[in-house]
Amino acid sequence: MIGTILIASIYNNTTSLGNAYGVCVMFVTFFDTCMVSLAAMFVWRISPYIVLLPWLTVACLDGTYLSSALTKVPDGAWFTIALAAILAMLFLLWRYGKEQQWFAEAEDRVPTAHFIVSGSDGQMFLSKRYDDLPVSITPGLGIFFDKAGETTPIVFSQFVLKLTSLPEVVVFFHLRPLEQPSIAPENRFTVSRLAIPNCYRLIVRYGYNDEIITPDLASVIVHQVREYLTSSSASMPLDGEDEGKDSVTPGNSTTEGSRDARAFLGSEITILEAAYSHKVLYIVGKEQMKIKPNTARIRRALLLAFLWIRDNTRNKMANLRLPIDKLIEVGFLKEI
Repeated sequence: MIGTILIASIYNNTTSLGNAYGVCVMFVTFFDTCMVSLAAMFVWRISPYIVLLPWLTVACLDGTYLSSALTKVPDGAWFTIALAAILAMLFLLWRYGKEQQWFAEAEDRVPTAHFIVSGSDGQMFLSKRYDDLPVSITPGLGIFFDKAGETTPIVFSQFVLKLTSLPEVVVFFHLRPLEQPSIAPENRFTVSRLAIPNCYRLIVRYGYNDEIITPDLASVIVHQVREYLTSSSASMPLDGEDEGKDSVTPGNSTTEGSRDARAFLGSEITILEAAYSHKVLYIVGKEQMKIKPNTARIRRALLLAFLWIRDNTRNKMANLRLPIDKLIEVGFLKEI
């Protein structure tokens, strides 16, 4: 609103405003023509020879109007081009900074099996890379917000390295937005088991009209993991259903293995429900970033600008509105 008032006050006549508006409209029309043509070739897989003639025809018409509008640049249309250039530079700077951040974060992502190992007595240890330190187990359910949705989340590795402890049941919770209004509930959740005992990954696919973060988020997560374990148990062959045989002899190893697996899944469900009843913690990362020493001046300047914008931008986690009394933030430092 303030920007609109200032622009209208500075221009103070409809002719200059019309010039700025005309250049904006014609640029958008020309870019839309080019983008639709690219989509036709690379998305819809239409032959470039078929796309060329329609694109050339419409682009020539758009180009004629655009070249006419550009003659008004000294009379007010310069503002549209200047504003577009500033916004484009900000977007490119943000993209460049985020890519550097992703590269830095990727260095710490390792498979869970390479991070925590289990001894013969069930005792958990950090891997040799982290000095084989023992890891204690605390009662409760820990829900770690996972940005990448693969390997080990940084917030989890930092939590365990700092405390050498992990909750009894761990869920890596990853939100994956899709470019559609809504996702059917039966297609929304994907649960998988990880190498760490009682550790699961829950991926939630959602559309822009879906509400995922609700006050009962923990109960939704527990329900999905319980459904996963229950369906895994139900998919196992029953006693006497070994590989299509009519009967199973006593002491059959496959039957005993199936029975043991069912009992194990039953114990996992019991552990899950006990952990949920005891305590629920939402654990998110609070990442601080600094620039590596000896960074080139131009790159340092770009990264400093990116970090300033990043530090003054509302964090995604702030929009989740998680219960404060159940929220833990794990701070860690990354160099880019």
